[in-house]
Amino acid sequence: MATSSSSWASSSRTAAGRRTIGGRTSSAGGATATSSYSSATLLAPVVIEFGSSYLRIGISGEAAPRHIVPTPAPLGALPQITALKNEAEWDGCLYPLLSHISTNLLLLKSLKSRPVIIVEPFVSPTAFQNAICKSLLGWLGAPSVTFVPGAAAVALPYGLALGHGIVVDVGRAEGRVTVVAGESGHPLLDTFRVSPCGIEQLAQNFMDVMNDSPSKSFEIASVSDAIAILHDSLLNGKEVNPATDEEIHIDPEAVNSCLHETYFDFANPESLLRCFLASLSSCPIDFRKEAVRNVCCIGGTVEFIPNFERKFLNALADAFTGPTDEDESSLAFRSLRPLLDKKEGCLGIVYPLPFSPGIFAWTAASVFGSTGALPIEQTVHKQAFLSSQSNDSARSKEVVRDFLLNSATQ
Repeated sequence: MATSSSSWASSSRTAAGRRTIGGRTSSAGGATATSSYSSATLLAPVVIEFGSSYLRIGISGEAAPRHIVPTPAPLGALPQITALKNEAEWDGCLYPLLSHISTNLLLLKSLKSRPVIIVEPFVSPTAFQNAICKSLLGWLGAPSVTFVPGAAAVALPYGLALGHGIVVDVGRAEGRVTVVAGESGHPLLDTFRVSPCGIEQLAQNFMDVMNDSPSKSFEIASVSDAIAILHDSLLNGKEVNPATDEEIHIDPEAVNSCLHETYFDFANPESLLRCFLASLSSCPIDFRKEAVRNVCCIGGTVEFIPNFERKFLNALADAFTGPTDEDESSLAFRSLRPLLDKKEGCLGIVYPLPFSPGIFAWTAASVFGSTGALPIEQTVHKQAFLSSQSNDSARSKEVVRDFLLNSATQ
């Protein structure tokens, strides 16, 4: 068992203090068809990451987003993003947001010379994508939109220059695990797994434990208050009741017990550990060994919990060492034991990451955009989109006209 390290392309600080990433050729280029943009006609792309808690917004080629703002409902986590059903509702939600980002946050006169890269949830509705294209290409005039299907699509190939690995992305509402394989670092769709083990679930478990305790001296009123108390306990070592601003004492064992149950408990089918094992067991056998060498932990929860990577590494290595109540699903994980064994296994966590886990996906997408070659199959161009829209409109008018003519003759 080892902790992997990674190299990173050299970066320099501009006069304003922002690090600028130099252009590089990534291993993700491969034989993938790309659409190039010329610096003579187009400027660096805008990069927008739709996270479950925050939108991260900036310009490609920079090492950190310029703005991090709360993600408005119903954008964000998978359970929420399906709340809006049709494209018209998405239009009403997304156009004001994207216009605000362009004009008020990035202070751009227009998007006519800037492609846009959207880091979206791994699984998002077609209506959401269509509304993004309509807002950016049809109304705001961007030349193209490139969709990045989740952090796993860019984190390893562009963030770490690695082809094989496993991306563990833990956000506010859920944890997502995906195996990435091949020279071009593509996510394997069949390995994508989601578990409700985000920071909100941790806070809910903690709130239930504290409020049900017979020796409680106060009651936690909401998940938000529970998150604030956990933040104080884990990062500051001094807890304050958000409702009264009074100092309180929290038993560290209660916090550790909730952490273990939510993330590291083999017996809990909804823990992050079981989510990871389910993803790895669905990976083709030929890729497993290389994948477990490079486990990359990203997302806001990784920053929220001190030493998260080491705790997760130890939990994986210990998963099969002690007695467990084995059900049918856990028995299926036994084939993974040689890979995760402490002494003879090849499990490794990429640590430290070159950038903060909370912004790592955005930064990798920033590098992706700075290559100047965007994959054709992920990119929608303005002219093609507007042409398809006009064709759809013409077909709709023909259908209505034929219906009216047929109705008049009957």
